[in-house]
Amino acid sequence: MNSLPNRSLLPTLTHTLVLLLAVGSAMALSNPGTAGAAEESQTVSYQDLDLTRPADVRVLYHRLQRAASDVCDPVPAMELARHRAFEQCYQAALDQAVMQINAPQLLALHHAESAAKG
Repeated sequence: MNSLPNRSLLPTLTHTLVLLLAVGSAMALSNPGTAGAAEESQTVSYQDLDLTRPADVRVLYHRLQRAASDVCDPVPAMELARHRAFEQCYQAALDQAVMQINAPQLLALHHAESAAKG
C-alpha cells in the first residue's frame, strides 16, 4: 500500500520539476556569458490540466510563455541588441519546455504559434 501513494506523487513532481530545469537550462544556453543564469528558473505546474483537451493545452502553453518571459527578463524592443537576446532566450526556453513535456497537442500548438509569428 505504501508504494501506491509514492507512484501518485511521481507525475506531480515530474510535471513541475522538468519545466523548472528546462526553463533554467534554456536561459543558460541563450546567455552563456551571464553569471548565475542557471539559477534563473520558474516552476510551471500542469498537474491540474488534461492535455487531451485543447482548452487545457492552450492554458499550459500560456503558462509556458509567461514563465519563459519571466525567466528571460523582457527588454523593450527599442533596445535592439538586448531585445534580440531576450527573444532568443524566450524561444529557447519555450522550445525546450514544449519538447520536454512531449505532448503531441502541445507541440502542434507550438508549431502553429511559431509559424504565425515567423
